[in-house]
Amino acid sequence: MNPKVIFIDDEPHILKAFVRLFRKDAIDIITTSSPEEVCQLVQTESFALIVSDQRMPELEGTKLLERVRDLSPATIRIILTGYADKDAAIEAINQGSVYRFLTKPWDDDELRNEVKRAIDEYTLRQENRRLQELTQSQNDKLRDLNQNLEQKVKERTEKVTLLNQQLKQGFIGSIRAMAQLGEMHSSDLGEHAKRVTVMTGQIAKQLGFQLEELFQINSAALLHDIGKIELPANLLSKPYDKLIPAEQQQVQKHVLLGEQIAQMVPSLEKAAVLIRHHHERFNGSGYPDGLKGEEIPLGSRIIGVADYYDHLQNSRNNTPEAILESMGRLTGTWFDPQVVSALHQYLFPDEHQSVLLKYFNNRTAGHPRQEPSTQAQQQQTRQNHPLMNEDVDVTVEQDHRVRPYELKLGMTISRDLFSNSGGLLLPRGTVLSQKHLENLKSLSLANPISDRIFVQPETSDTKTISAPSETPVSA
Repeated sequence: MNPKVIFIDDEPHILKAFVRLFRKDAIDIITTSSPEEVCQLVQTESFALIVSDQRMPELEGTKLLERVRDLSPATIRIILTGYADKDAAIEAINQGSVYRFLTKPWDDDELRNEVKRAIDEYTLRQENRRLQELTQSQNDKLRDLNQNLEQKVKERTEKVTLLNQQLKQGFIGSIRAMAQLGEMHSSDLGEHAKRVTVMTGQIAKQLGFQLEELFQINSAALLHDIGKIELPANLLSKPYDKLIPAEQQQVQKHVLLGEQIAQMVPSLEKAAVLIRHHHERFNGSGYPDGLKGEEIPLGSRIIGVADYYDHLQNSRNNTPEAILESMGRLTGTWFDPQVVSALHQYLFPDEHQSVLLKYFNNRTAGHPRQEPSTQAQQQQTRQNHPLMNEDVDVTVEQDHRVRPYELKLGMTISRDLFSNSGGLLLPRGTVLSQKHLENLKSLSLANPISDRIFVQPETSDTKTISAPSETPVSA
């Protein structure tokens, strides 16, 4: 069955244009100029999409789509008008009455693509709804089958958890929908936002951000350029330093619009502040408020570094080393030194040893051992060593594989234990003391170690093997 789409406009020749445009597509088109007819249709039939003009004699398009939302919430809604303005678009999106806001005169290919995307979104939502109803039905049957109080309490807890997850998914979906506005305006803008979000999250983790803080900064990173949806394509395609002053001032306004858009989503107030200030500079030369140093929110400083790095990497195809060298000249003036250091640590983790690894090196200074001294050598060590090569089956009957949290006092390490960067942590034959366990736990929190930890099986006649007099971790 073909999806059904309603087009409503008060101009008959425009309705005919819609029919001509989609005549070859597998879509059932209904055209009308009557808002009341639309309301009657959506109550009697299932429509995937309604595309409405904004300025109509009987009822404005946004008001009509609000009524459609109440009558048929599943129907996707698009406004198409020659009188578009930013405030109307933001208001309609915020109220949840429209999915997209397009302008006349339209580009045929663009309009066809947007209609297809909307139909795909409708299909996805319907399938999701079906699965949720199926899940709910199955949960109801399970609840009826279990009679004891303990099981009923467990089921209710699971139901609350599922509802909370659905609410969270809906909230995240709203953020992604807003991000899609930027991606619709410019695919390059959308891809840039995704890359900046990934790098921002990694830098923030290096700096010790907690889960809630990470959510806010990642949301801000994903939406940091959402304000550019009002900029014309010719400004987006030109480097900022190539713009004339008037054009630069126009571009600078995107952080203010981005803040306003983010503030419309509940619980994104903190992210909105980060969006506003992500173009501030450490020496106070940025915009919009000329903040300097720690006056700039740390999240904004992180997004600014990730944003600059991604622009250099994707516009000029530079190597990470060359980009960091360039950014180094701006560190302390444009960029926060600690943020640039965290970026360096993320890109080149082998050059930043943890405190525990330094402790290992100091403890074994008097006992030379061959250790990789460069990133390339470390990688070669990991590839050559059987425990570092995922393609090598090292399962044997004489020892057992355990995870870091399963290690216990008195266990004997049966194979050399390496860090993820290739450094030797403990040689085989080491009997784990309390100090070993504490140090390995600290290291695992800072830089998770390999899951491939092998110990001798615990048997009653196993002889205790003493640790060497000097091992990387000693009691």
